[in-house]
Amino acid sequence: MTIRTLIAAALLVGGASTVAAGTFTFSNTNTIVINDSASPPTMAAPYPATNIVTGLSVISKVTVQLHGFGHGFPSDVAILLVGPQGQNSILMAQVGGSTRTPVTNLDFTFDDDASSYMPLESQLTSGTFKPTTNTFSFSYPPPAPATNQIMGASLANFKNTDPNGVWKLFVVDDYPSDAGIITGGWTLTITAEPLALSIAQSQTNAVVSWTNAVAGYTLQATPTLSPPAWTNVGTTPVVISGNNVVTNVITDQSGFFRLAK
Repeated sequence: MTIRTLIAAALLVGGASTVAAGTFTFSNTNTIVINDSASPPTMAAPYPATNIVTGLSVISKVTVQLHGFGHGFPSDVAILLVGPQGQNSILMAQVGGSTRTPVTNLDFTFDDDASSYMPLESQLTSGTFKPTTNTFSFSYPPPAPATNQIMGASLANFKNTDPNGVWKLFVVDDYPSDAGIITGGWTLTITAEPLALSIAQSQTNAVVSWTNAVAGYTLQATPTLSPPAWTNVGTTPVVISGNNVVTNVITDQSGFFRLAK
């Protein structure tokens, strides 16, 4: 007699709480005051401006909006976004002209898929731009990352990371004599992918894997779905190529797995 073994991976994350996939927006509408001083770099207030993200799965895309940007000399300004896991990206730094070209009430969207960068030597206008920097020498006072920890100007730095936690926007003015404001605060938009569970059979074992970019999940198993009897899998995951991998000996004719949190 031939026994056929059925092994399946649940597509949904189960348990007391779930993580969501899709596109989600988080806004902090409080004004950010871009201060000026005779001893730059000068921290904006608040420093940092924050957005709190909860309940999402792994990141596939991030965009950022600034609402109501104004400054007497925009190239004085540098803005750095830092995610909950420490990844970061410059949004804008030393753009908008090397001569004084004041602007008021501009709205910016930063998107890696935008068709153009911000202008380096001409006046800023509202629009959608790739993150843009004309320098990596800006100094962001603590608690921002040190200069040698800054990862460049690319929102792709956040891809495949855990979005949950506090996102921080650090705004500094690096030269004296001009100040500014972001009247409407800032918005963070995250597209999150489903937290997928993969499964394969290796001889008499079921090998289950999922990304280790999002922490805090427990692998559970049940021999049937009619009705299910979920129990925690006791094997400790091994991290291989960025994935948690659990190898389970097949002991039943069928088996189903899910992630619970």
